[in-house]
Amino acid sequence: MDEPNSPTPDGRRLLLAPAGEAWSWRLTTPGGESIAGLAPDCAAARRSAAFAVFVVQALERTRQRWF
Repeated sequence: MDEPNSPTPDGRRLLLAPAGEAWSWRLTTPGGESIAGLAPDCAAARRSAAFAVFVVQALERTRQRWF
């Protein structure tokens, strides 16, 4: 079962899809950058993508403060 691109409140898009025995996740930022990975099941893929969102947001905040 593919899940359609789900927008996040800050404009990122998340796609979850089965990939054989695993699930793939892809997070796309409003600027077009893409981060992706694999997880053993759909719930783990969703958690991995949520963590990726947290990391990207933290990096963006750091860039705004220091650069």
